[in-house]
Amino acid sequence: MPHLLKIIRLPNLGIIVLAQYLLRYCVISNWYGYSGASAAFSNFDFALLVFSTILITAGGNIINDIFDVETDKINKPEKMLIGKSVSELSAKILYLSLSTIGVGLGVYIAFQVKSIQLGLIFPAIAIMLFLYSKTYQKTLLLGNVIVASLSAMVILIVWLFEFFALTSKPMVYVEVQSSLKNMSYIFFAYVLFAFIVSLIREILKDAEDKEGDEESGYGTLAIVWGKAMAKYIAATILVLGMAFLAFAQYWLFGKGFLLVTWYLAIVQVLFAYVLYHTIKAKSKKDFHSVSNACKILMLAGILSMQLFCVPQP
Repeated sequence: MPHLLKIIRLPNLGIIVLAQYLLRYCVISNWYGYSGASAAFSNFDFALLVFSTILITAGGNIINDIFDVETDKINKPEKMLIGKSVSELSAKILYLSLSTIGVGLGVYIAFQVKSIQLGLIFPAIAIMLFLYSKTYQKTLLLGNVIVASLSAMVILIVWLFEFFALTSKPMVYVEVQSSLKNMSYIFFAYVLFAFIVSLIREILKDAEDKEGDEESGYGTLAIVWGKAMAKYIAATILVLGMAFLAFAQYWLFGKGFLLVTWYLAIVQVLFAYVLYHTIKAKSKKDFHSVSNACKILMLAGILSMQLFCVPQP
C-alpha cells in the first residue's frame, strides 16, 4: 500500500482536493452569499467531481511512471517503484481501473448538469495523459504546455460544472447574475496562475532530468536548446507571472479584498525567490530544488483562496 500511494503522488492529489474545495466554498459560495444564493451544483455531485479528478490524475501519474521506467533508471533510480516494489502488470491494472472509474464518474455528473460536452472532457483528459506519457513529453515544449493546461483544467472544471448547473436552474441564475462576471475573473486568474507555475516547473524538471531524457531520445527544451536557454525561458515566464500577479493585486485592491491583496505580496516574494534561484541554477541538484520551490509557490497561491471567506477590514 505505501508503494501504491507513492505511485499515485498522494500529496499532489491532496493539493487538487484542497484547491477544488477552496474554490467551491471560499470563492463560489462566498460570492453567491452576496446575493443570498447557494451553489447550483450539489454537494454530492461536487464530491464526485473531485473524486473523478483525483482518480484520473492518479491514473495519469501511474502511466507516466510506466512509460518512464528506462528514463528513471538514469534520472532517479533510488525513487523507482515500477519493476521493483510494484510489478508493471499491477501498475497497468491500477491505471486502467482508476482511469475508467474516473471517466465514468465524470460522464455521470456531466449528465447530472445536462451537458454532454462536459462529459467529453474526462475521456479527453485521460487520453491526453496517456499520449503525453507515451509521446508528447519527449517533444519540444508541447509536453510542458499539455501538463500546464491540465493543471489549469483542475481549476477551470470547477467553474464549468457550476456554470452549467446554473443554466439548468434559471431562478438561481437570476439571483447570482450580478456576481458571475467578477467570479469569472477570479477563476480566470487562478487558471492562469496554475498554468504559469506548472509550465515553469515542467521546464525546470526537464532541465533537471536532461541526462536521462537525452539517453532515451527525448527532444525537450533543455536538450534541444540547452539548459541555459531553458532556465532563461523559465525566468521570462516567471517575470510575466509576477506582472500578472501585480495586476491581480491591483484589481483585488480596487474591489476591497485587502487581505487577499496583501497576502499575494508573499506570493510575489516566492516568485522572486524562484526567479533568483532559476537564474543561478546550474547543477541537477539546483534544478531539483527550484522545481520543488515551484510546488510551494503553487500551494501558496492556492491558499490565498481561503481569504475570500474572511471578513475584509
